[in-house]
Amino acid sequence: MKTSWIFILTAILLLNHPVVVGQNLKIIKVKGEALIRIENNETRNQAMERAEEQAKLDAIQKTFGTYVEQQTDIVMDEGKINYSMIAGTRMKADWIETTKIEFSYPEQKTGNSNENFFYVKCEIEGIAREIGSKANIDIMPLRCPQKECAASDFKNKQNLYLYFKAPVEGYLSVFLDEGDKVRRLLPFERAENQSSVKTQADTPYIFFEKPKGTMASGNTDELELYTNKSFEYNTLYVVFSEEPYVKPILEKSMIDADNYIYPKSISPALFQEWLADCRAASPSFQDKKIKIKISKN
Repeated sequence: MKTSWIFILTAILLLNHPVVVGQNLKIIKVKGEALIRIENNETRNQAMERAEEQAKLDAIQKTFGTYVEQQTDIVMDEGKINYSMIAGTRMKADWIETTKIEFSYPEQKTGNSNENFFYVKCEIEGIAREIGSKANIDIMPLRCPQKECAASDFKNKQNLYLYFKAPVEGYLSVFLDEGDKVRRLLPFERAENQSSVKTQADTPYIFFEKPKGTMASGNTDELELYTNKSFEYNTLYVVFSEEPYVKPILEKSMIDADNYIYPKSISPALFQEWLADCRAASPSFQDKKIKIKISKN
């Protein structure tokens, strides 16, 4: 996917033994695996992503145990939670870094109706940290600059907005993984070397919205989605921490012949390394993944 920007006026640590970090939380090497069936309505890449999430889930459950859902366990402080989410399941640990991952494709199986089923197996090794108390943030992509426009499906050349709210003040940045590149959407282009945007507690934000009643947005960037395929999936990464963090090294933005600006970018591999370093450095650091679909018609 290409991400077109319209600018108005500006247009860890790999450890051999568990160690104790902030809040007395242990970082431990873990290993897991998962075998899933590739469904008819998903691509092989989507199935691989699902298998990876299930393998992470298996690894954490083997080491830290299964989360028992009790109301008194879920909320430790007002606006804070003591669990992590993987594959829609509450977990007792955060996944910090993947150190090894392998996929294989076992022989197909035939069901009772002679239908052929295909499977993908994921074996994974990584580093996880037992969960501590962290902010329970509220985020959602929008088709219009109102919370009621929440959506995950977008049309070609449709604008993208983002709703965000946190119970504590902190530092926010947003990235979009297009597959071959990860582009930084927030802070805005004019922020240059700024690492994040400071946000206030209990304050709702809608990003990428042009201020009402003005012809110019100043420091605000408007974001337009684009694809030349029939449809494709991208991943929004919303990064938040109560502590400041340093942005990754980014490649410069580009301007095409139509004066669209392509935001600063980083390779997916280096982006994942940066996320792993930040997760290891701060228990309050979290990154939320949101899948969005862009359709040509």
